[in-house]
Amino acid sequence: MSRILKTPILLLLFSALLSAQSTAKKPIEGVWKVVEIVVTGAGASNTPNPQPSLLILTQGHYSQIGVTGDKPRTLYKAEEPTNAEKIAAFDSFFANAGTYEISGSNLTIRPIIARNPNFMGGGFTRYQFRVEGNNLWLTDKSSDTSLRIGQRVVPSSSPASETRTKYVRVE
Repeated sequence: MSRILKTPILLLLFSALLSAQSTAKKPIEGVWKVVEIVVTGAGASNTPNPQPSLLILTQGHYSQIGVTGDKPRTLYKAEEPTNAEKIAAFDSFFANAGTYEISGSNLTIRPIIARNPNFMGGGFTRYQFRVEGNNLWLTDKSSDTSLRIGQRVVPSSSPASETRTKYVRVE
């Protein structure tokens, strides 16, 4: 009789263990805020206090949104902005969300929606990533991003550079 009870109990414990392993949170998953951006090559810069940006990584999906540069966005002078103010606001902001995949230390994002329609039209960016404690580093070369131009997805034609972005875990 005790043998009959042990088998279902062991099966239940084994299936619970497998379920817990399959839903275990990956170290990269979480909410991250950018704390430093270093660009080498064309347009080299070091931004030790960047404007607010968030990267959210869940199981297979991501969202990133932020302000480019190291200065706050310019406020509109009136309730209805001018076309020039709209363009300045658009140029000072990035946003995209979609799916991601990990292969070794490579993270590839594929936007479903993005501020830049050419990026969401089949584009992607590949990063090298590293997680240490509450820090995440993403490094990409300008050639690691592809955009849709016409009917083709092609590598970015930006001048050669490398960007290393450091994030700290918020949640």
